Order: sequence, then C-alpha cells, then structure tokens
Amino acid sequence: MPPARIETTRVLFDISRLFRCRSNAFATGVDRIDLALAFNLVRQFADHCHFVHAGPAGPAIVDQAASLALLAHLDKRWNDPSSGDLAPFSGRRFTADAILRGLTRSEQRKLATADTTYVVASHSGLGKVEGALKRLDPEQRMRRFVYLHDIIPLEMPEYQRPETRGAFERYLRELTDSPLVIASNSDDTDMRVRKLAAKEKWPVETFTVLKPQLSQMPIKSGEPRPLVSAYLADPRPFFTIIGTIEPRKNHLLLLNLWRQLAEECDAPPRLCIIGKRGWENENVLDMLDRCDAIKGLVTEFGSLSDTEVQLLMMRAEALLFPSFVEGLGIPLLEAAAMNLPCIVSDIPVFREVAPAGTIFLDPLDGPGWKRSIMSKTGKQHVPSPAGSL
Repeated sequence: MPPARIETTRVLFDISRLFRCRSNAFATGVDRIDLALAFNLVRQFADHCHFVHAGPAGPAIVDQAASLALLAHLDKRWNDPSSGDLAPFSGRRFTADAILRGLTRSEQRKLATADTTYVVASHSGLGKVEGALKRLDPEQRMRRFVYLHDIIPLEMPEYQRPETRGAFERYLRELTDSPLVIASNSDDTDMRVRKLAAKEKWPVETFTVLKPQLSQMPIKSGEPRPLVSAYLADPRPFFTIIGTIEPRKNHLLLLNLWRQLAEECDAPPRLCIIGKRGWENENVLDMLDRCDAIKGLVTEFGSLSDTEVQLLMMRAEALLFPSFVEGLGIPLLEAAAMNLPCIVSDIPVFREVAPAGTIFLDPLDGPGWKRSIMSKTGKQHVPSPAGSL
C-alpha cells in the first residue's frame, strides 16, 4: 500500500476487523488492505500508533504489544512468513486471549485530541456501533481518515444481504458527521464516493486514492496440502476464479458454461473455484452440490494459503473474473504480477487496473465467455515472480 498522508503526530488505528478475523485462514481483499495499511502506520508512527477495538461495552484499547503480535500473526497466516521486511514484528507471540480493556478517562483525554487521527480501513469498527465515536471523542477533536473499498451496498443492494444496505448507511453516518479525509482503493471508487459525498453533503476535507500496489518478490515457499497437490498433479488444463462465492461475483455464469462444456467437449478444461461460500447463493450452491454434469470438472477450495493460491495461479490457463461490480479486484492485480492471462467483465474498474492483453466481456455474454475460455485452453503462460500488497 502507498503511505497514507496523515498530518497529526499520532494515529488511532481501528483493529476491530483484524481482531475478529484472527483465526481466518484465508484473507479477503478488504482484510489484506486493512493489514497492509496497519503495517504502514506502524512503520510511520512507531510508538505513536495506537489501536482501538469496537468492544461490546464501547471503544476498547488493545495493548500495543498485543496489537503488533496480532499483525505479525496475520501476516504469517496470510502472507509470506519469511518476509524480512516485517522481521521487527515477527518475534512477538500472539495470543488469542489478548485482553481488550475500556479506555480510562486519562487515556481518552490523551488520545482524543486534535493531534490524533482515527484511521479505519475495514468497513467495520467503531462506525458499526452507534455513538461509539462520540463517546470516544465527545468534542470531535480527532481527525478522521476513512478508507472506502466500495459503496456497492448503496449502489447495488440487490447483490448484498437484505440488512447490509441499512447497516452500511448507518456506518457512513457515524463516520461522516465530522470533518474527514476519505481514501478510496481505485479511481472508479473515488468517483463514486465523491458523487455520494456531494449528495449527502459530507464535510470531506480531502479525497485521495490509495491504490494497492504489488511489489515483486520470490514465489512463496511451502508445501501444498494433499488435495491441492493432487489437483496440480492432474495434467488436464484448468481455469481459476478467486473470491467469495456471492451473487455479484457471477459464479453462476461459469457453472452453466461448464455444464455446457461437459456435454459438448470430449476433453473439457477444469474450473478451480477459490473462495469461501458467502450469501444469497441458493442456485450456485445447488449446482456445486447437486449438478452431476460438472462433478470432476469443477473443484471448490474454500480456504487456501497464499502459497497454494500462487501454485494454482501459476498453472492455470487464465484467471476468470465475471463480476457484475467490484470496488477493485485484487486477484486481477495478482494475476498481472504473475503474467497470468485474464478474462474479465467489461466494467470500469477492471479497465482501470487490468494488464495488457486482458479480454473484456459483458458479464452476461455467455457465448463470448465460452469462446474466450476455449481459445485459451491448452495454452501455457510463463509466470513471473508474484507480488504482495
């Protein structure tokens, strides 16, 4: 992540989502950006980087040593455990029972000042608890730095759980009742956020774009689990799609295409689905669980290490990304860093970040997707060193 421009000498980072995800084996794009920004702030502010959590009784401080241990724990779990750049944090042991304690009055007076910036990058935290920011900072003296990954719950609520839109509206109201800086993950998100801010008359001081960047690094070490090894040992070509299985990701298009390929082709390619099961997915899950035609061709990996994902991407014919809407699309950046061909939806943010040679298609153009997939079947690509946020 590029560094965030923060003018105060102290930051208060909302670690709520990372604390909640401490046992997750697989990180979403939001998780990865949240973690990367946390590390950037620690490097930039050192002992003046403090951590807050939206506890059940209100804002709670997380001890700095426990917070750094949590960041190191997640970095080892989600990223390359041998990264020398993060060595200063690697020696601290994380314990899952780290104590969250409420703020004392003296701590509140110390932190809630004009020289502190509250930073949240997770669509979670204090903004999800009504009045929590006001309890922490009743005089609204702290600066606010809010990172938005998308505003999909407001623009396309049909792709979310029914309750998500209202919860996201309340979250934004909690954060935008005081002057703030808003950072976005892409130019497309920035444009959409600016329009919303103007409509809602938010007191935004600055808009900025902090687009994740991928630095070159060696292929990550580690042995894949037997199921992944067996998949890789199969000589049949395969394509991959990466991301939570949810309606806007458009898995249903690919599953229907693979059912057609199973009927029409003597040697159809395989489809590798990487991502946990999400919500509002009855038709998709029915096909995954009950469609005999695609059994043996479509494989679902709900939780993989970064090493396993890399190994699968290195061998795939192409990354498929048929989403109806995205705030960014980190798998597309990862594919670009590995020189993996991409077949993606023709949506603005993909036009912004996709590598040269990407095939863009309407997310409803089934015949076009089938032709493009078959045109890539059996073609090899040369992987380049993968990157990390």
